[in-house]
Amino acid sequence: MKKSAQTVLREGAYYTIAAVNGRVLEVADYNTENGASIQLWSYEGQPWQQWTFEEAGEGVYRIKNRFTGKVMDLAMSGVQNGTWVHQWAPTSGMGQRWQVLPAGGGRVKLRNVLADKVIDLVDMRVENGTQAQIWQDVNGENQLWRLDPVPDKLLQRDPPPPAPRPARKAPATRTQTGKGADKKSGGKSARRSSKNK
Repeated sequence: MKKSAQTVLREGAYYTIAAVNGRVLEVADYNTENGASIQLWSYEGQPWQQWTFEEAGEGVYRIKNRFTGKVMDLAMSGVQNGTWVHQWAPTSGMGQRWQVLPAGGGRVKLRNVLADKVIDLVDMRVENGTQAQIWQDVNGENQLWRLDPVPDKLLQRDPPPPAPRPARKAPATRTQTGKGADKKSGGKSARRSSKNK
């Protein structure tokens, strides 16, 4: 067992990764394919919202989804601010390795080893459907997470079939390619502006 930021990460245990408003990171649309994006959503007790931290070295983890069996990964191995976080089958790549850093108050930051950046939310939004990305550590609230153990009773029952959700437009790309983008132009708006150039 490793102790990190007042949370004991138990081998084989599952956790939710909650933002400041209580919404959690999940695999978007319970998609089991490589490349499915990681987004914020209200917690519904579903396995695609539950994660285990598998050791991948001293103090380094792969963050694996209970439902899909895939791990958090950097889209196209991007390391720039605004690179989207998605899921991919486990590999030996450093883009799948994360450190859990204490941030005070029972919160943590999730730092990618390859990029030396932390998980962040596009445009600092916190509503359902907000895409997870990486960004340099600016001590923003949208970079702070609470790791809550999933109760055993939720792990022992068969999950109900996924409930339909409102359709949303598929993204054109999964990584920010514009240079010199600032925080306010991250994510989708930066991609739109780069297409108009």
